[in-house]
Formats: sequence, C-alpha cells, structure tokens
Amino acid sequence: MKIERRFLTLPDGKQIHYRMSGRGPAMILMHPSPISSEALIPAISVFSKKFTCIALDTPGYGLSDDSVAEKEGLWGYADAVALTLDAFKLESAVIYGAATGAQIGIQFAKRYPQRTRLLILDGAGHFSDEDKARAAESYFIDLTPRRDGSHLLAAWDASRHLSTFFPWMSGRLEDRIQADAAPLSFVQHHVNDMLRAGPDYRIAYWEAMKGESHANTVEVGVPTLLSNNTGSIIRPLTEALIAPGLPDNFTVVPSTPETRHQALLDAAAIYAGDPACPAPPPQTNTKPTIQNAMVRVPGGQLRARLCLEGEGLPLIAIHDPAGSSHLVEPVFDPYVGRRPVIAFDNPGNGESDAVIDTLNSETYAQVLNAALDELGFEEVDVLGRYSGGPVAMEMSFQRPERVQHIVQAGVSFYEGEEQTSLIENYTPSVAPRWDGSHLMTAWSIMRDQSLYWPWFNQTKDGILWTDGAIDVALTDLRTRELLKCGDRYQDAYNAMWRYPMRDKLPKLSVPCLLCHPSWEPVGYTTALAQAVDPRCKSAELAAGMADWHTDLDAFFNTP
Repeated sequence: MKIERRFLTLPDGKQIHYRMSGRGPAMILMHPSPISSEALIPAISVFSKKFTCIALDTPGYGLSDDSVAEKEGLWGYADAVALTLDAFKLESAVIYGAATGAQIGIQFAKRYPQRTRLLILDGAGHFSDEDKARAAESYFIDLTPRRDGSHLLAAWDASRHLSTFFPWMSGRLEDRIQADAAPLSFVQHHVNDMLRAGPDYRIAYWEAMKGESHANTVEVGVPTLLSNNTGSIIRPLTEALIAPGLPDNFTVVPSTPETRHQALLDAAAIYAGDPACPAPPPQTNTKPTIQNAMVRVPGGQLRARLCLEGEGLPLIAIHDPAGSSHLVEPVFDPYVGRRPVIAFDNPGNGESDAVIDTLNSETYAQVLNAALDELGFEEVDVLGRYSGGPVAMEMSFQRPERVQHIVQAGVSFYEGEEQTSLIENYTPSVAPRWDGSHLMTAWSIMRDQSLYWPWFNQTKDGILWTDGAIDVALTDLRTRELLKCGDRYQDAYNAMWRYPMRDKLPKLSVPCLLCHPSWEPVGYTTALAQAVDPRCKSAELAAGMADWHTDLDAFFNTP
C-alpha cells in the first residue's frame, strides 16, 4: 500500500513529519531512537491492512522540529501525540510504539487514557539500575561536529556495534549478539539519522531508558499488547518486564522477528471495526517563515523548503549536485514574507525520493516542472547554484512559458582538459566501507572544497584565499547531505561537468544573469559564458547569499 509523507504544522509554527498509509481507524506509530518513522515502514505495511497508519517522526528526530519543552519523563513527547490527534480531529486512536516509541506510548496512555483505544508495545522491557548506570556512563556519544571529522567515526562505531553487542559499547561475552553483522547500508542509514538528530540525539533516547521499568509500565490502565519477540536483542529485558507479573489489561503476544507485526495485528483486530480515520489536515503556515512540505511528483515525493507568503512570482532556488535545499535557503532570507520562495531537494538528494534513474539536467528539470505543476505555479523566476543553472535552463526549454528569469550563480562551463580532469578526480566513491573510512573521504572532500579549487589540486596554485575557510558547521551539513546522496553524487556532478553550455546558452529565450560571489574561484566561467551569449547580463555578487538580493532584484525587475 502506498505510503505518503506529510507535515503537520503545530500552533507555534513548529512541524511534525509523518508517514501515512492505509484505511480504517487511526493508529499512531512511534519509532525507536535515534532514527525516524522510516524504520516503521515494515510495521506500516502490515498494520495498514486494517488501520490508517500515522507514523510520526518524534520531535527532534527525522524531519520533525524539536517542539517539546517538557522533555523529562517523555511527557512533552506524549503531549505532541495528543496535538497530532487534535489536528486530525480524533478523539482516540490505537497507539503503537517501538523501543523509545513504546515508552512515549506508555506515558501517553497514562496521561491520556481516554484517548488510547489500545496500546501496543513492541520492544519494551525493564532496565535495571545497573543497566541504567552503564548507559549513563558510556552509551551516548558526543556528536558535536569537530574540525577533524572524528564525530563521524564515533557515530559509525556506535551504529556498527548495534549488531554485535547489546548494549553496543559492551565487550562482554554475555552481551555478544548471535547474529550477522548489520549490512553496511543499514549502518550508514543509522549514522545518517544520528547525524541528522545531532548532539541532542540522546535526549528522548535517554529519557526512555531512564523510565523503562516494570513499575512505570504497570501503571498503564488501558488495554495493552506486549510483543515478546524471540529474536529481539532486548528479549531478556522483555522477559524481565514480564516475570514479576502484569495487570489483567496486558496481553503478551509471542512472536518471531518474521511474524511479530502480523501477530500484533491479529491480536489488535477487535479494535479495527471503528470509523475510518479523517482525512489528513491541510498544511498551514501560521507565520511567514520557511517550512517543510512534501510535493507529489511521478514516482514519489520531493521535499521542499518554502514560504508562500508575499506577492509576485515565486522564486525557485536549485541547489548544487551533492547538496540540498538547506544550502540555498540563505538566498531566501530577504524575501521571506515579501514574495513566495521555494527550494526543492533534487530527486535522490536530501529528503527527496530517488524518482529518476538517469541523472542529468534534463531529467532533473522534468521532475521540478512536475513539482511546480503540482503546486499550481504557472510562472516563476529560477536561481540555480552551480548545477542548478543548467537545470533552470532545461526547465525553460521544456516549459518556455513558465520560466521568466534565470540566475546562474556559479556558471557550469567546463571544456577540454579541465572537464576531463574534473570528471576523473572530483568525485571519489563515498560508498560505505566496513571500517568507516568513507566518512573521512566525504568529510575531507567537503572541507577541502573551501581550501582549494578544484579541491584535489592541493598546490599553491589551487589555494582559495578566503578568511574563515573551514566552517565546521557548514562542512558538517554538506557532509551529511553528501552521505545521504551517496555515490549518486558522481552522476550528478558529471552531468554538470558535461553540460554543453556553449551550445545551449544561445538557445535561451528568457533573460539570464550569469554571476558568482566575489570569493569564488570559478568566476572565469562567467566571462566565458557571456562571451558565448552577450545577451546575458553578468554580475559579481556579495560574498554572502543573504546579501545577493540587491543584484537579484535589479535583474528580476528588468523586462
């Protein structure tokens, strides 16, 4: 069954991201820490046979904003579930939680028993005082971005050992897990989720562990199903929860890793006869700020960062090959509330689905035009950063009536030996390697892009003479986006290197501004491109994106 991603905007403007699928009465699903609702897709695929599944990203995890003030005891997270029910106009729902999600479900059922038709605990147990002491000492790592990138390796170490020991940081024989090592793709995905949650990834995680006990669980007074999965790494904790005895409102559901979701669905079947869940609430923007939205396109959805407040044509910004909408968002700052602004994550980048197989400027343009069709925008101005410029041009070729102005901020004009060298050297593989060394490759690429041009020309001739060149926070963001993209970034960059700008630029029929910020080493491509098509205007922009608006406005206001 199809799963769609959506955002719910809370009264304070913060957002909760969720996945939705199925039909029938509502079931709220909550995931383990520190990951996201994506981990619940196997559960959704089963439960959606009889329920409308609404799988939340816990606030502060996945794509949900950290909207919780009362974090202690997970009470604020329980309140976020109540706000979700309010938004859907639901008096009550079935509540499913896995691991941390189970502990949030317990607190919700205790604070809102009248709104809990059934509580399903998957991956719940009892942590002893010794277990909690060990976790407090060394379970959680410091993910503060560091100049040398070592926080990435710390995340890899923790994620890789989730399949070798429980708890992961143990080396004791009695804690060894009898299982194959996790696939590298799984480890990398877990790393991505940890890095996205950032240094605060431990907050809900630790609050769940602190409260996970027999005494807290048996305070639940609503009908409750407890999964006892024979293959779970925390089965000893589940058995420790069951051993002292459970109230009559609890039903233990035996299962295996292969059958646990179906077993829980079968046990929950008597709760599946209620009215269907209402339609999802429309996404609202309570104030003129940049927010998230998911936009349907053929084959999936794109994530957009946008604010549709204001007058005039929407300004569309397209990011670079290994980036995301976050990297062009600073361009929007002066426009928020004044004119509509939208930045999509390109297909396969950021949080957008990989809806195309062949990555090139033409296919990117097709998908972005489809997204604008979905949003109902007939005319737009487009700014492309690096590879975004060719995509903007192709959007114009495909839909000449739509694109009114094009800004190419960093012109993709590469030929001859330079083009060959870039294709051969710019994009080494960042595919996951068992020792985590690919993480340092990714970090080093993104760090050195601020030190040399091209980054692999580490000679005095390649030096970029900029102040404050190594911005650790920005390097961390760009590395995270690269790791999410993976080796698809090679095709994305190669599409930019190979774009036939010399042939294509003279075919444009809309005004085009060729420009670059003052510090950028590829300013020479601006002059090359303008020599090919003197109709284009050119400009040297301010160093910071937030200061580009003066030159951009002067250009957009020209006929």
